[in-house]
Amino acid sequence: MKKVPILLKKISRKENQPGKLTIGLIGTHHGAGVTHLSIMVASYLSEWLGKKVAYVEYGQRKDIKHMQHLYEGTYCSAKEGSEEEGFFLIHRVTYYKSVKPADLSEIIGGSFDCIILDLGMDFTKNKHEFLRCDKKIVVSSLTPWKQHELERFYEHTCHINQSDEWQYMIPFVEKQGIKQAGRDFRKQLWRIPYEPNPFSLSEETIHFFQKII
Repeated sequence: MKKVPILLKKISRKENQPGKLTIGLIGTHHGAGVTHLSIMVASYLSEWLGKKVAYVEYGQRKDIKHMQHLYEGTYCSAKEGSEEEGFFLIHRVTYYKSVKPADLSEIIGGSFDCIILDLGMDFTKNKHEFLRCDKKIVVSSLTPWKQHELERFYEHTCHINQSDEWQYMIPFVEKQGIKQAGRDFRKQLWRIPYEPNPFSLSEETIHFFQKII
């Protein structure tokens, strides 16, 4: 699949929602792919739509810290004082590491156009923040040994007001497989395009995000 050069058309493609947009992503189980998809979304909003984007790793996790060390000197650049303040830059997206609840409101109240809120997999703990988001994305799996997690999550949350508007997204699944699963599940499921590098998006991925965001 042809890749779209980074920063290409970023100015001419400014569009979509006026005002600030918050997108919350949560997984039905550990390893569902929330962080990977969150970075893809941030890359799309920043590099394709030209938005000022903040990525927030909510809670005491270390994934983004490890990513910073991995890409330091390649993609990653730090602002002055950012190590102490807990953020860094990759491709113009500001990444906030291990954000505590008390610090979230300050980030949301900042000058960003879009906030990507990576909530991990603990819905019970992070329910309040998830429900506050403008757009809500649930990441799950259709593998035989994990599909029960999708079913369990849906049964646990389907009574919540407007939960029918949440978008359920699945990585590593064939197009025909997700169509059949959607019929069985009686709910639209979105197939996430395979994207090994979340910072460099294919045309398929860009078209995918144009449909859902």
